[in-house]
Parts: sequence; C-alpha cells; structure tokens
Amino acid sequence: MNKTLTRALLFMCCALFMVTTSQAQEDLNADDREAVKKAKEAAEANIDTTKIWTTGGVFQLNFSQVQLVNWAAGGSSSISGLGQLNVFANKRKNKWAWDNNLILAYGTIAEENKKSRKTDDRLELNSRLGHEIGGPWYASLLFQFRTQFTEGFDKDVDSLKISNLLAPGYILLGLGFDYKPKDNFSAYLSPLMTKTTFVTDQDLYYGDEDAVLYGVKAGENSLFQMGAYANIFYTAPIAENITFLTRLELFSNYLKNPENIDVNWEMLFTFKVNEWFAATLNTIVIYDDDIDILQRQEDDTFKVGPVTQLKQTLALGLTAKF
Repeated sequence: MNKTLTRALLFMCCALFMVTTSQAQEDLNADDREAVKKAKEAAEANIDTTKIWTTGGVFQLNFSQVQLVNWAAGGSSSISGLGQLNVFANKRKNKWAWDNNLILAYGTIAEENKKSRKTDDRLELNSRLGHEIGGPWYASLLFQFRTQFTEGFDKDVDSLKISNLLAPGYILLGLGFDYKPKDNFSAYLSPLMTKTTFVTDQDLYYGDEDAVLYGVKAGENSLFQMGAYANIFYTAPIAENITFLTRLELFSNYLKNPENIDVNWEMLFTFKVNEWFAATLNTIVIYDDDIDILQRQEDDTFKVGPVTQLKQTLALGLTAKF
C-alpha cells in the first residue's frame, strides 16, 4: 500500500474512532448510568440478574432477474441470488462478558451463455470473553475465524482457481483490553495478537514450488504472524428506519514489515421498508500485504501484487429478525 493511501486510511480510522467514541460517551446519559448503578447494586446483593443469554439475528434473502429477448440495445439475461445470516449470542454474569457472533453469506449470478460466478462467500465466527477490570474496561480474550465455503475463480481467467474452503482461512487469537461503554460501541486493543493464515488446497499453486499464495509458500499449509491488533465496532440509528453499522480491524505484524498495516473495514446501511422487506448497502475495504492480486494492465499484460480491495453490495429483499 503506498504511503499516501496508508496515511489516508489511518486518518480515516482515527477520525472514525474519535467520532464513534464521542458519540458513545454522549449516549451514556444519566439514565444509562443509573441503570449501570442498579445492576451493580443487584450483583452486590447476590441477585443473579446477569446470568442471562441475549440472542438474536437477521436473515436476508435477495433475488434479481433480467430476461432479454431480441433486445436491440444488447445485453444478456441473468439471474442472481444472495443469502445472508447474522446471529449473535451474548452472556453476562457478574463481571464476566462473553460475546459471540456468526456471519454466513453466499451469493451467485448466472448469465446467459456464461459460467455462473459467486458474488459473495463468507463464513466468519467471532468470540470475545472479557472480565471487567474497572468501569467500561474489560481484559479480554479474542478469537476470530474467517474463510469461505466454495471455490473462487479469477474474474479475467475463468479456469484459474484462486480460493477454496480454508484456502485461505484465518484464525486470530490474542489478549487485549476492551472498552465497552454501551452495547452499540466497543473498542478492542491488543498488543499481543496471533494471526494464522491457512492454505489447505495445494492445487492453487499449480505445481509451482516457488509460488506464494496469501503469504503461504507452496508445500506449506500455514503462515504464523504475531503483532498488534485493533477492532472498533459501532452501530446506531441515523434516521427513521435507517440503521448504520461499521467495524474496523487493523493488524500490524511484528515479525515482518510492521509498517504495512492490514485493514479490514466494513460499513453497512440498512433501510427498512416494512417488517419483512429492507434494502441494504454494504461496503468492505480490505488491504493485506500478504495477498497478491492478479491485475490486467492497459497493454493486456498481467501484474501481481498487493492492492486495496473493495466490495460493494446493494440489495433489496426479504428480511427476517429473530
């Protein structure tokens, strides 16, 4: 990532942190402080009001279809679908907090006379166990697992397989401090985070013994990294029937090029139409110095190297909360 883009991203990250922190502090009004005080008094009186699981989730299913017959302007018929499931299970007991979140998503598009392609593929599990050490601060253990379900192919070369289940796969595990003044905001900071990258499908190397994919060398199955990590989460209604959610993750590898910061930034706007239908606008920005992307140049040659990745999804469909 060039220095200008890195500085811009870091500036946006700092600005986001300051804005969300300020907003979270403002939200912690007198009523909230009184509720916290009563909860602590109940705990001190040995009233087990915190041994409670809070669960819920959202399921979304979106479809689109285009049918063209003798269409003078050109184009091709297509059909696409996208399913997403986001569930959580959180537990509070005395000074302990255990937060769990599972995200599943898969989308595909089929165009006339073309091979179908996936438009989304995500499997992510997050778990965080914390113990209150004072006020809204927790000492926390964080675990995260990320991968995809099925094979992925290069957008320019249909036959070039570039990903699969656990290829890549990521596991993050580390200790840190969690600042949670309210349920809708948290800032997690870890000076000691391990990141393990898996590539279990050796077919992706196509017999090249010198190839490196997602930072993992051919013939090996994983790459171990250790460094500093930050995770900022914020969600809030910004207007009637409009909800905003953002999550920013930063990782700096102590063992190699710590100045090259990995960025994973997600933003989600949800526009509620009625109880069953909603529109969503989802944007994900990723930069990982270990991920080389095959890029076609203007002279039709190809270049391989790390670049900023961007995915944007606008969808309208069935939404069910539970």
